[in-house]
Amino acid sequence: MAPFDGSIVTIAIPSIASSISLGLEAAVWIPLAYLLLLTVLLINVGRLADLKGRKRFYTIGFIVFTVGSLLCGASNSDLELVIFRGVQGVGAAFILANGTAIVTDTFPRWERGKALGISTMAVYLGLTLGPVIGGVLVNNYGWRSIFYVNVPIGIIVVILIMLKLKETRRSMSEGFDLAGAITLSIALASLLIVLTLGGFYGWISAPTIGLLILGGVTFIVFLRVETKLVRYPTLDVSLFTRNRLFGAANITAFLSYVAVSGVTLMASIYLQSIQGLDPQTAGIYVIAQSIPMFLLSPLSGWLSDRLGSRVLSSLGMLLISAGLYFCSSLGAGSSALDVMSRLILIGTGFGLFSSPNTSAVMGSVKQTKLGVAAGTLGTMRFMGQSVGLALIVTVMAATLPPRDMLEVLAGFSMQNSVAVNEFVQGMKNFFLIASVISALGTLTSMIRGHEEVGE
Repeated sequence: MAPFDGSIVTIAIPSIASSISLGLEAAVWIPLAYLLLLTVLLINVGRLADLKGRKRFYTIGFIVFTVGSLLCGASNSDLELVIFRGVQGVGAAFILANGTAIVTDTFPRWERGKALGISTMAVYLGLTLGPVIGGVLVNNYGWRSIFYVNVPIGIIVVILIMLKLKETRRSMSEGFDLAGAITLSIALASLLIVLTLGGFYGWISAPTIGLLILGGVTFIVFLRVETKLVRYPTLDVSLFTRNRLFGAANITAFLSYVAVSGVTLMASIYLQSIQGLDPQTAGIYVIAQSIPMFLLSPLSGWLSDRLGSRVLSSLGMLLISAGLYFCSSLGAGSSALDVMSRLILIGTGFGLFSSPNTSAVMGSVKQTKLGVAAGTLGTMRFMGQSVGLALIVTVMAATLPPRDMLEVLAGFSMQNSVAVNEFVQGMKNFFLIASVISALGTLTSMIRGHEEVGE
């Protein structure tokens, strides 16, 4: 449900921007508000769920997400839409901090990769269906329909949770680290806002520097609290310093999402505004990336139970890097085959990478830390997505003036050959940088420690 919503919103960004005359800065806040609340809350919600039970928080998450979707559809201004996207982000944090932990807790070690592969397949099914259904909805019913479609889905899911999911009793002997939760939230929020909007306000402007200082100070305080001042920390820092597999796999996940997260948004704008495709056709192009992710995730998860995660994850990152590099050769007149073949290569790489890497992270911690592990991995994912979004803004702002960017978003760029050329050059630069980041992720994947492999 959450990936489905995210991919639907991405394909609708040009239509929303055209409808209410959004510039790039305002358009960025539509995904940013969601990512900001989601990222800030993940680890804290995962820790609370470890202590008090996962079903309760999972159910709350779907209720909040569904209500947020209804409010997004009813929004009358860009400010309302951004606020209610934040409400969706809160609900998504409760969902995503618990889903992976519930699956990991349910299956034995020798079936963990297969189970997480099936779970990941469901994620990529949402990514696959989102652009297609989103294109159809936007074309026929307008952009508001992409939020209303979540309401019946959410109601059905809540009913299924209540009927089918059993709560696991948790020990309340450990306390919740409120000081760590607050300092971590402030640090993450400050960093995300700087990364995403620093290009607009200037990297050496007073707001940017102030937020950087605030984020840095609160992160130092957070590390001090977690290592010295509390008995039961929100995030056990030793998971990174003493658990090589946990640390390397999380860092690789972060780099993978920095590299890949902007691809769908960039492709959506490119296909609709530069090549002149309608949202429905653009959605069909975009699913070329998610189909191999959907098909390969169960297989790669099953293989990781037998071979471990190192080879599969590293090969996947290498293929992602190659696909991104080839994307940098796309031009304004590239064919459907040119675009889709590159997206398929990226999707193949991510399909090989994701399930084994997730299984490695979840298998490297004790059962009592599964919520924190899922929250940490989710934080890496959404921090990576936020940095990827910031990368798009920074790279495009360096090549495309704001006035021309507004024309591109509104679909008027074909009348302005300068804007087209500037956008294509910025897109090339973005894909080259993303390819280098993915290549770095290949290296961090290769240095991970060994994990136990099932019989």
